[in-house]
Amino acid sequence: MHVDRSIRHWFGAVAFTVFVMALIALAIADLDNYLFAIMLVMIALAVGFFFLLFPGSQFFALALANYLSVYSCIYIYLSTANFADVAPVAAQIGYIVPVLAFLLGVSWKRHQIRTIVTVPRLREQRHFGRVMRWTVPLFLIGALTFMLPWLKIDPSNYDAVFLVAMIGIAIVVFFASHDIAVFLLDTGLLFESFFQRTAQLAIPAFAFLTFYSMNIIVFAALYRIIDRFSDSAHFTVAGQLRDITFPEALYFSVITLSTVGYGEITPFSDSMRVLTSIQIVLGVLLLLFGFSEIMSYSREKRQSHDR
Repeated sequence: MHVDRSIRHWFGAVAFTVFVMALIALAIADLDNYLFAIMLVMIALAVGFFFLLFPGSQFFALALANYLSVYSCIYIYLSTANFADVAPVAAQIGYIVPVLAFLLGVSWKRHQIRTIVTVPRLREQRHFGRVMRWTVPLFLIGALTFMLPWLKIDPSNYDAVFLVAMIGIAIVVFFASHDIAVFLLDTGLLFESFFQRTAQLAIPAFAFLTFYSMNIIVFAALYRIIDRFSDSAHFTVAGQLRDITFPEALYFSVITLSTVGYGEITPFSDSMRVLTSIQIVLGVLLLLFGFSEIMSYSREKRQSHDR
């Protein structure tokens, strides 16, 4: 049963990360298909590696999968911003090297890491500076890549410079694998706690959204009815004074209640401005009372659970 649950966590972590990576691939038209395939394979292999090396570390696997997608985004940004002309093979090797370095570092320190990744609770004593100090050299290496135009390096040497930078990152990751594991574990546990609490708030949140949507629908209907049965128009749409349609009324009601106000639909008459003001006031009151009730419900659930 425990193994089945761990497998579900592993599959869920990988599936969610693959979904995120697919969105990234669709958003970046010039992303190398081979590089994208390598990203997906490395994410699956890394999470599977930890599932085998540390059975029961589902929190760590979830955090690892998600942060590998974050690493992928940062890698894509830096490589396209500062190394757009790097050869595809160099780009693929550069992505793989830090991930492999992390896996090797974890294997090297597996006995130390096993004591933390299999404990389903936050560490009581954490030294934030020690845990996060590994980010300083990574940030410096990333920042130095933006200085390439000023260093006047021959573009033909960019492949070598790029690989040297990624190898430097890999070395830092290798020696900081223990601290990174602590960071990932605590992050995974916090995510798990957040989702558990969110699930407990499903009922009051749904009730709040019901009242919220009713406010939107009722006022949208009022906007449309008043505009429809009046001799003059009450709204300007894209700078044109005309009757508002019901879809436009719904859209205007949503942006009014959310206080966004993009400006393409605006109330023109005084009566409609008054009605819009009433909706805003009611919306603010609804938010205040709604969040208050949700927090009260959360405290009651927590107190009953503590008993």
